[in-house]
Amino acid sequence: MPEMTLAAGGFLYAVLERAQAPAETAIRLEIDGDTLTSKLDQPRPGDATLAHEGRNVLVLDDRVAQLLDGITIDVEPSSEGDKLVLVH
Repeated sequence: MPEMTLAAGGFLYAVLERAQAPAETAIRLEIDGDTLTSKLDQPRPGDATLAHEGRNVLVLDDRVAQLLDGITIDVEPSSEGDKLVLVH
């Protein structure tokens, strides 16, 4: 199971707020071929969830949670604005 920094939690929370996503909706990380993608989705049975300020902001199925085990999800600035990064 990955860890999430406070900054990443705040970033994801803000994304959900800007999208006006319902409270039960979070961002799901999925594997699509060799790429990690994201979409808005609701937690499913067996999912791992990461929360910020009492709201689930990230959901991962078991496969993704195992793949990202030991990884920290963080935010770093870029020329296009803040972006999520995976840190070993």
